[in-house]
Amino acid sequence: MLAVACSAVTIFIFIYFQWWGMLPLGGACVFAALMVICKRAQESEERKANPPAPEGDFITGRVQKNDKENN
Repeated sequence: MLAVACSAVTIFIFIYFQWWGMLPLGGACVFAALMVICKRAQESEERKANPPAPEGDFITGRVQKNDKENN
């Protein structure tokens, strides 16, 4: 939300104050980068806690279960 707010403010600041518009533009870039980094970290932690079930595809066929899982 902060990245979007900075982006919206940037237009008006560029119109009225010229190069001062680079400040909120930089803020938008920083907040967008932080959002992507945090989202990837969250997805990684969720995948570690709850890994997806193994699946095959049309080339390799069904995934064979390990012997340890069958016992």
